[in-house]
Amino acid sequence: MHSRPFVLIGLTCLATGVGAQTRSPSPFGNSTQDFGGIRTFLRAPYVRDVTTLTARIAVVGAPVDQGTSNRPGQRYGPREIREASLIYAWAPANGFYYIDTEQTVLKGLEWADLGDIDVVPGSMAQTSRNITAAVAAIVKQGAFPLVLGGDHSIAFPVIRGLGQSPITVVHFDAHLDAYGNGDPDILNHGGWIQQVAQLPGIKFVQIGMRGIANDSVGVARARALGSTIITSERIHREGVRAVLASLPDLGTIHVSLDVDVLDPSLAPGTGTVEVGGLSFQQMHELLVGLPRKGRVVGLDVVEVNPFYDATGVTAQTAVRLAIDLLGAALRVR
Repeated sequence: MHSRPFVLIGLTCLATGVGAQTRSPSPFGNSTQDFGGIRTFLRAPYVRDVTTLTARIAVVGAPVDQGTSNRPGQRYGPREIREASLIYAWAPANGFYYIDTEQTVLKGLEWADLGDIDVVPGSMAQTSRNITAAVAAIVKQGAFPLVLGGDHSIAFPVIRGLGQSPITVVHFDAHLDAYGNGDPDILNHGGWIQQVAQLPGIKFVQIGMRGIANDSVGVARARALGSTIITSERIHREGVRAVLASLPDLGTIHVSLDVDVLDPSLAPGTGTVEVGGLSFQQMHELLVGLPRKGRVVGLDVVEVNPFYDATGVTAQTAVRLAIDLLGAALRVR
């Protein structure tokens, strides 16, 4: 009967440092190890109320796979990408250093993670509106939105939320995604181009389509929208520099990056694979070079499906590509 109070007093002394010569540090906190701590992108502070957002870069997840037509599982993409980002979580405070160019990017820029948008499984239309509202709120606070998908259907509500016109959508993908009837209340990862085309002042540059993953109907639809189509085969033949040089000034740019633009040997964790994709180096050079063609105002990274990649390399590659683009687009001058 008398042992319990004694134990409680002892624990209290340990917790408060009573009787100790120096106060012990708290055993709680954000672990600096990859395997510990709360999972936010690059271990950025979690901001629950967007109206208090002061960061330059705001990350938000869109865990949606209602729009997929092949292998579901992309709803777990944002969680997997955040997990993969922890390997670089030590870097943001001092920026990211590239050994080849001896250059540091994103130094001094504040990051924040707003968690995930509210997905309403029974209502695609409401989920779409929630994505748009989240992106619009981020833009209102003056932050750059980095949206983690989810399947590619999220691109339409993301671009709608940017509220920019005119704007060039630079679309990296193995597929043209120019199908569907353009109904804004339908989430469809193969038809979002038709939806975006109904917004004012839209232009498209589509990069990475290849092989036999597309058909003449999709090509005709994309061209009818004025899209510039650059295939993976062309990039393999001509090189990245020639392709970038062929592009005119693009003005305001939103980048929509489907990881299946990469060869599946590099990014197996996705829903609709197609061989013959871009190498990591080609993709890196394209993203680093793109901001020379205009002002990048938003990025979505989509179609990471962890169920098909036990190694996690797909998600880690997605993280690296996001950092590469942001480093080029948000240079600290």
